[in-house]
This record gives sequence, C-alpha cells and structure tokens, in this order.
Amino acid sequence: MPNIQSQQCRASFKSKHSRFSAILAEVFAPLLPPFSDAGSRPSMPMSSPSSPALPSIEDGGVPGLPSATPHDSDSLQQAAPKVDAVIKSDDFGLDTVKPVPGKPDYVDLGSLGQQLRRLGKDWLSMTTWSQILGMSLGFLTFIICLSIELDEAYPKANNMLAITMLVACFWVFEVLPLPVTSLFPLVLMPFFGIMSSSAASSSYWGWVQMLFFGAFVVDIAIEHVNLHRRIALQILLLVGTKRPWLVVLCFLLISFFLAMWCSNTASAVMMVPFATGLLDSALQDTQKTDAAQFRGLSVAVLLAVCYGCSCGGIATLIGTPPNGVLAALPMVAEAITASNWSAFAMPISILMVSCVFVVLYILFVRGVQLELDGESVRASYVALGSFNRDELAVAIIQVLQFGGFLIRSDVINNVGLTGNKDLKGVNDATIACAAALLCFVVPSVKRPGEALLTWHHTQQHVPWGVLILMGGGGALAKGFQTSLLTKYIGQKLAAATSMGRLNLTFFLTTLVCLVTEVTSNTATANVMLPILAAVSLEVLLHPLALLLPATVACSFAFMLPVATPPNLIVFGTGRLNIKDFLKAGIILNILASVLGSLLIYLMAGAVFGVDDAFPKWACQDKTCRWVAYPGSINGVQVASQACALVKTKGLCRLVDGSILNYTSLSAR
Repeated sequence: MPNIQSQQCRASFKSKHSRFSAILAEVFAPLLPPFSDAGSRPSMPMSSPSSPALPSIEDGGVPGLPSATPHDSDSLQQAAPKVDAVIKSDDFGLDTVKPVPGKPDYVDLGSLGQQLRRLGKDWLSMTTWSQILGMSLGFLTFIICLSIELDEAYPKANNMLAITMLVACFWVFEVLPLPVTSLFPLVLMPFFGIMSSSAASSSYWGWVQMLFFGAFVVDIAIEHVNLHRRIALQILLLVGTKRPWLVVLCFLLISFFLAMWCSNTASAVMMVPFATGLLDSALQDTQKTDAAQFRGLSVAVLLAVCYGCSCGGIATLIGTPPNGVLAALPMVAEAITASNWSAFAMPISILMVSCVFVVLYILFVRGVQLELDGESVRASYVALGSFNRDELAVAIIQVLQFGGFLIRSDVINNVGLTGNKDLKGVNDATIACAAALLCFVVPSVKRPGEALLTWHHTQQHVPWGVLILMGGGGALAKGFQTSLLTKYIGQKLAAATSMGRLNLTFFLTTLVCLVTEVTSNTATANVMLPILAAVSLEVLLHPLALLLPATVACSFAFMLPVATPPNLIVFGTGRLNIKDFLKAGIILNILASVLGSLLIYLMAGAVFGVDDAFPKWACQDKTCRWVAYPGSINGVQVASQACALVKTKGLCRLVDGSILNYTSLSAR
C-alpha cells in the first residue's frame, strides 16, 4: 500500500514538474543567450523546443488551475512570441542573418569582427568630416602632450595640458555636444592623478550653478505665465508699427531688457516667435510691398533680437554663461558680485546696444518705407486676456530677486547694519534660489490646485546642459591650479603683460572677440579665463585687469551664427544667411574692439580698482602667499603684498622680482 501511494506521489510530481517546465520554456524562449567567451554570439534557436503535452486534472494536474487540453497547449505555444519574430538583422547591425547548417532552428549572428565593422560603419554615418577632424586633432594633441614633459618641477602639468587640448578641440569642432564634452575633465583628471573624483565633481555643482538655476526657474515662470509676451506686445502697441526704424528699436530694446533678467538664450527663444509672427502677418498690403525693402526690415528685426540678447547678457551676472564662468574661478570668487558686476558692465552693454541700432539702421532700415499693420499685434494682445494674478506674482518675484542682488553685498552682508554675523555668508545663489522657491509656493489662479510652477514643468525646461558646461570650465580651472599648469603658462606668457593696461585690454578684447566667433562663447571662456588667471598670478598683476576684458569680449559675438546661442536661434529661422551676419558683424566687432575696449578700461578701474596692487583675496595657498613685507607698488607704499611661490620650497617672488623666504614673513 505505501508503495502504491509513493508511486502515485512520484507520478503527480512528475506531471506537475512537466507542466511547470513547459510554462518556463514558453516564458523564457525569446530571451537571447549571452555572448560566448570566443567573442562571437553563439547560435540560438529560431523557435522554442516542442513542449510536452500539458497534463490535465485527470492526469494529476495542478489543483486550482483549469485543465489544459491539447488544443489549449497549441494555443499557448502559438501565443508565445517566436524568437524568429524577435531577432532581426537590423537589431544587431547585420546585413543578413544566416542559418546554421544542420540546425534549421538556429541563426548565426556573426563574429565579433563583423559586429565591430558594422558598428564603425554606423558611427561614420552619424559623424561629419569636421567632427572627425576635431577628434583626430584632439587625440593627436592629447598624445603629444602626454609624451613630453613641460617642466620637471611640475610633473602633472603636461597631463593637465593634454586634457585641456583634448577638451578644447572637441569644443571647437563640436565633436560631441558641448555639455557631454564638459564631462571629460571629471573622467580623465582622476585617472592622471591631477585630483580626486570628489574634488573634480565638486566643480560641477557649486554656488554659481545654483545662482543660474535659481535665475532659470524665475525665467521659466515668466514664460509659463506669458508675462514676457504681454510686455513685448504692450511695448509694440505703445510705440506703434508704422515706422520701421521704431519697430527695429522696439525689438532690440525688448530683447536687451529681457536678457538682463533672463539668460540671453532664453530671451532669444522668447522673442524670435514674435519677430517672425509680426513679419509674416502684419504687412498691410503684401502685393504692394517692395521685396528688397521687406527683406531688409526682416534682417534688421531678427538681428536686433539676437544682438540685443547678446548685449543684454553682458549687463548682469546671470545674463550669459561666460559671466558665471568668471564668477566661479576660485581666484576671483570673493570679488565678483551681482551688484558690482552690473555697475561695471551696464554702461558697456548700453554702449554696444546703441552701436547695434546705429549699424542696423544704416545697413538695413534706412530708406525703408513699409507700413506694418498693428492689428495682428493687437489681436495677439487681446488673446492674452486681462492682466491676472499669476503675472503680477511672477513680476513681483522677479523684482524681489533683482532687488536682492543689488542690496546683498551692501545691506544683507553688512554686519554693522544688520548686527548679524551669520548673514555675511549669504551670497547671490541664496537670493536667486529664495526667489525660485516662491514660484513653487504661490498658488496659481489660472491653474487651480497648482502653484505658479510645477516641478514637472520646470525640470523639462531648465537648460541643464548650460550648468554642466559651466561646471566643465570650473573643473578645468581647478585642474590648472592643482597641477600647477597655471604657473607654467604664466611664466611663458608673462612678457605679454608689459604692454600697459590699455593696450593689454585692447589686445585681449580683440583676441577673444575673434576666437569666440568660431566656437561657443562659453567654451571660449572656459579655456581662456584659467589661462589668463595663471598669467596674472605669475606677474602679480591684478587678475581682473585680464579677466574682465576677456569675459566681456566673449559676448562680442556678432559675425557668425555659431558664435553664441542667440545667433544660432535666429539663424535657425532660415530667414538669414551668413552674409547678413558678416555685413553687420564685422562693423560691430570693430566697434566693440575699439569703443568697447576703451569703456572696459575705464569701468574696470572705476569699479574694481584694477590699477591697484595684486589683491589679497586673489592669493591662493597653492600658488601665492600674502606676506608682511613693506614696499612700493605702482608708486603706492604698502605694508604687505602678494608673493608668488617659486620652485624652491619656502621661497616666493615679489612683484619687483625679489626672492623672499615666506615662512618667516607670512601674514597669515
């Protein structure tokens, strides 16, 4: 009796096991096997093996499950996805799939060599010749820099130079998207022993990135509630559309104004639809329109948008990424604030926007007699509805943000005024993010149950790539300092600073103005500013005497579409050609080099005192010491001064060339 029960149990177990195995076979049949150790993908079945008939309840099937008939088994096998329907030649980059001889249910997916050849072919199809050239130059200079030793006193300098050249070539030729290339310093510097991964990563998200993030959030709120649209249309209605020169001036000033509070790229994105819409729909009588005059007006309006955004971005610290790159440099982080930057840059931006209008009027608008119909503008304004609480709230938040920038250093950080030492640690990033928080707290009247902004909408519209791009520049700057490449480059370029500050300002402005025409203005700032900081440290020249002209000149990008994002956005409308940019841009670049350089020279001395001696806040521990050694600098007697470290340990060099033992003279 026990034997009979035991046999029945075993039969039941086998039946259940067979059914369970059949189910597993149907479920996992489509899965692909892994690559073999030989380097090629092994042959694989085209269809699942035939499964045993599923046992029914009468045969000891699984209780609680419906009985499976042979018809059910066939249906289950037909319902299972066939592997031959899953595997396609395109899935693996093969031209064809070949059956395995003697195994009709298997296919050969090719060797590893075949896969790599097809991978290379696909890569070439998505790469341009300019990108291939940039990649070749980048890796060639990378290898050359690694194979030479710049100076035995700076063993890591050649490694850092190799990384910089690779990144610069990839940026200039846009081999990869600019933010992606910006990750190279984080990936490469730890491997070459320049700095740890944690130290490199900290450069990618600091207070400057938080400053721009807070500003971006408020920008997004302005666009979300259509406040920018109302402002632009209202100004157009006030000035009218009957006089072409006034229309151009209107678009120029609106773009200029928006770019001061928003990023210049976001401002261009906001304004281009208005410009194209007005040009398309506001002509009073298209049949009588002179085509040449209309094109001249179209070119002037669109160039006014991109040039206005570039000029407006100069005026504020958050207006354009190169300004943020400067503020993120460790050497000048304590010296640059939103308020003193605006005091320095606002006159320069006003000068340049005035030059832009004069040039556009003379080249494109003078003699144009077109009358534009303002009805389309009025209709667009009426479609916005009445001024609502959401727009008012966002406007107040924007005013609070900018007001906080203006009073932060003189009021909030003023211990004598506030009596609170803790507030001395508040910087512009806190102000920007405080305003951004309000956008998520204040309820919306147009969208009940939501705030002015939702995080879902915000994360889709924040230009994260810009933040990463600025972080890449910060990582390069930190790598320059850590590897002591700053000292090496500074020694080689020190002689160039002997030409006098006015000549130096003109030289740097012109040089950067030309360089930024062929590469992104942010990439130009990321490469140029750390080098200039190194030069200033080597000769103990006030760093802002070199950095301010270069930073502002990064925004003097008028000749080519690739020079700056606003140019590229306008060029993307298809209404302009390269000749239009060159016609106006060459003249504007000359004016920027001459008049811009002169005003930069004057404002840098008035606001930042760049004619003074090398400041204490610019002295970094790895490269400089502040010593209690009296002397005369630029005709002024000082009790202490900066002393640049030299190769010999414990020694440093004063601005007059004297060598001191700083261990006994250090003022800190």
